[in-house]
Amino acid sequence: MANERPAAPTVPERYRQVLELMEQGKRGIAEKRARDMLAETPEDADTMALLASVIVERGAFEEAERLLIAATDLVPDNPTTWLNLGRLLQQMRRWGDALDHYERAAALFPANARVSATLGQLYQRANRFADAETQYRRTLESDPRPVHLVSLGMVLLRQERVEEAVETFQTAIARNPNLSSAYGNLGNAEQKRGNIEAAAAAYEQAVALNPKDSMSYVSLGLAQLRLGRAREAVEIFERTLARMEPDRRAAAWLPFARAQEFGEMPAGYRAEIGNLVTRATLTPPEGFDGMKALNAALTAALQADPSLVWEPQGKATRKGGQTGLLLDSPREPFIAFEKALRVAIDAHFDSIKREPRHPYRNQIPQTYQLDLWGTLLSEGGHQHSHIHVGGWMSGVYYVALPPTMGKDEAHDGWIEFGHPPPEFDAKFEPQTIAYEPREGDAFFFPSYLFHRTLPFSGDAPRISLAFDVKPTSWRD
Repeated sequence: MANERPAAPTVPERYRQVLELMEQGKRGIAEKRARDMLAETPEDADTMALLASVIVERGAFEEAERLLIAATDLVPDNPTTWLNLGRLLQQMRRWGDALDHYERAAALFPANARVSATLGQLYQRANRFADAETQYRRTLESDPRPVHLVSLGMVLLRQERVEEAVETFQTAIARNPNLSSAYGNLGNAEQKRGNIEAAAAAYEQAVALNPKDSMSYVSLGLAQLRLGRAREAVEIFERTLARMEPDRRAAAWLPFARAQEFGEMPAGYRAEIGNLVTRATLTPPEGFDGMKALNAALTAALQADPSLVWEPQGKATRKGGQTGLLLDSPREPFIAFEKALRVAIDAHFDSIKREPRHPYRNQIPQTYQLDLWGTLLSEGGHQHSHIHVGGWMSGVYYVALPPTMGKDEAHDGWIEFGHPPPEFDAKFEPQTIAYEPREGDAFFFPSYLFHRTLPFSGDAPRISLAFDVKPTSWRD
């Protein structure tokens, strides 16, 4: 959704010439014509929407937003203009504003499937799976296409309602046997209920229908690994990394698949982790007298955050809470923290020496989106081993640490890299590295590195901010 431009509005016949100019790539002429029209009829909502759809092509997002807001004010009962404004907010990555906007649109147009489906996607992004389910069910009432059944099944699965999810995906397949996403998600659901052979068959069908579906292809490799077919899994992961875009899961699981095949981790794996994990000390942002002051503000804000959920479904956190995405609706002190974090991230990128064909160092981001969330662990709290599938680089910043944290040989509360997830029956001895957290420090690492937080004792909470870097462009 974020890469879509506002859809061309429904306009009178006299505007067709502007749209044809856009299709011909004559954007400057098209913009002049649209502006001339708006000068003639300055209160015409359709012309405002038309001009917005033209100028967004050259990145004039703020003016396009003003035009679309004016258009919705003039004609508030036109769902197309509301959708165009919502898509623009998504394109600008203003996720909190987009969610608020679509909630208002859903109240105005409860039977509009495009509105409810998009609101469901935004709820799903915010981990509000029950709210997403409500919207997808509303969508299906007016638009029963199988693709919406897939969306419904996905949020049922995230709520651990596995049998319902399986039935929903099967219904989607019955209605459209060529829908590859339904097979891929059915495979995920079958894995959840332990039917690995059925999961593998579903993934195979998904890939047969869509050979470019790297997600289902890697999932097939994971199913083969769980079935004891390590050699087949290795081949799938290697083929994925060689022929497709860098895939986080393929890069993460390939060393473990090779170890499962040969009985030991590949030589140099532990050294590779050491080369890929970087510690960075952040510099206090403007407005804060040192990192201690910033950390105190972050602690108070995280403990009071309304999105904080204890042991959220589908997450790695145990005996702890996790917030939603804190930069979707930016506020202090997270705005200040983001500025300090970006300075450290950019300096880290400057230090990377590019390595062709490396799954991490082969490219360096020029611009990027940041997803940021907080984790608050109580005594015994930890995060089991996991990766960040949606990120390119991930990291963690330490806000507050208990005084009972381990030292030297005792690694209580440390972050550890290289251990397989708990559900994986490893036939080899893992090679891991643990790092001691320090308040005011961050660790940067490729999103495909398995990592976990080791349990700790003590009454004081362990508070951190985790983040994903999602590149939007690359350095030359």
